[in-house]
Amino acid sequence: MRFAFISDIHANLEALEAVLEDIGSRNIDEIICLGDIVGYGANPNECCELVKTKCPVTLLGNHDAAAVDQLSTQHFNIHAKIAIEWTSQNLKHESESFLETLPFKATKPSLTLVHATPYEPNMWYYITSLEEAAFNYQFFDTQLCLVGHTHIPIIIVLDKEKELYVHQDSVIHLDDVKDARLLINVGSVGQPRDRNPKSCYGIFDSDAGEFSYHRVEYNIEKTQAKMKKIKMPEFLISRLADGR
Repeated sequence: MRFAFISDIHANLEALEAVLEDIGSRNIDEIICLGDIVGYGANPNECCELVKTKCPVTLLGNHDAAAVDQLSTQHFNIHAKIAIEWTSQNLKHESESFLETLPFKATKPSLTLVHATPYEPNMWYYITSLEEAAFNYQFFDTQLCLVGHTHIPIIIVLDKEKELYVHQDSVIHLDDVKDARLLINVGSVGQPRDRNPKSCYGIFDSDAGEFSYHRVEYNIEKTQAKMKKIKMPEFLISRLADGR
């Protein structure tokens, strides 16, 4: 099976459409969304509809939860709060109903899937260090755990000697890290934060035993113009061009 993993779309329709087009050229069996379909961008309903149509497995992200009043925004920064307020006011009933049904966690053979962390996925913790990654390994039993949430692609390897390290390449072959377990952040479709403005998603080929990242250009200016029209904070608009 060839799985494509998308996450953190954040209502960026241009990015999502570009990524789905790229995925469509790569002989993918199933697309899985790891959450945060909405928030920040101007097209929450269109993105919900596309994900609902294209992704048989979709998880709940914290912005999704906040948009349908399943999560308080008290810990959100001011920009995120403004975006969620606008999103909540502009979600169609169909989008709300879709988001309200999404789970925190899913599994596939050899894969654990969450938006934030395998440890208490409903609490929206972050994995931003090797120490935090090490703690989380005890909360999944599969060889791979795939997450989103930080918008930063990274592959963290726990090798057979129980040594933890960051894999530096954009492709990893399981045969090269025998008996290792991997914690993989698939990056962000709609708001990359690794100083690369191109959309990011991942592909896992279970037969070949390979995970790879893919970057896709999209019309950032069009997305920014839409955000300006609905008066999103300038910080959210400008950051798209910088990938931060």
